[in-house]
Amino acid sequence: MEKYAKLLRNVEHFRKLSLTDLRFVINAGQLKRCQKGSVIFHESEPGAGMFVLFSGKVHLCKLSQSGQVQIISIIEPVIMFNELTAIDGGPNPFTAIAEKTCLTWNIGYEAFQSLVTRYPDPAIGLALLRVLARRTRHLIDRCEDLSFRSALARTAKVLLEMSDNGTKTIDRSEYPIKDVAANIATVPETLSRSFSVLSERGLINCTRKKITILQPIELSVAAQLEPYPFNNCAPPVEP
Repeated sequence: MEKYAKLLRNVEHFRKLSLTDLRFVINAGQLKRCQKGSVIFHESEPGAGMFVLFSGKVHLCKLSQSGQVQIISIIEPVIMFNELTAIDGGPNPFTAIAEKTCLTWNIGYEAFQSLVTRYPDPAIGLALLRVLARRTRHLIDRCEDLSFRSALARTAKVLLEMSDNGTKTIDRSEYPIKDVAANIATVPETLSRSFSVLSERGLINCTRKKITILQPIELSVAAQLEPYPFNNCAPPVEP
């Protein structure tokens, strides 16, 4: 357990705890292994508690009644998720799917409340508030994207994010088209059309295996992250 106690220290909420205290925290929850493609917990079901991902990859998703998937967040080690249910005891706000085989640590509502009582240090509480603040800002950004950016602009923005602002080539095997589409709340067909439009404009080079950003500044304009740079001209109209 000491190995996982040390890993837990990478989570901001637990960073100030001693190794002895971290061992106690680890023992208050349980380790869980999840196979690739399995559902870790379902949206709206009774709260599954807080998880910390030690290895693998998790997609946090919202599922529509028609079966459409929207990826809210992609979780990679080492970070906590579903912490809301450990704080308020409410139902799961989304569905968590293991994108890769995962090892997680999980603690339920009652056990988490006991930990808070045992470790009332305000610095720990502030660390959790910072995590929640980042989550809130992320959701506000997602709302802005869906409200004000077209599918083409959302595609340009996610390409910049995946390529670290155009400095890295995107390996398409790491980003399946269905996952990228779900991440920007569209369907694969629309995403493919957006790739074609951006390629035709010379902003990206898109093959079956990789995507290379050719014009990062112009792609930022297409993503509506930068003002259109040419005087007396309007931004290109999305087809």
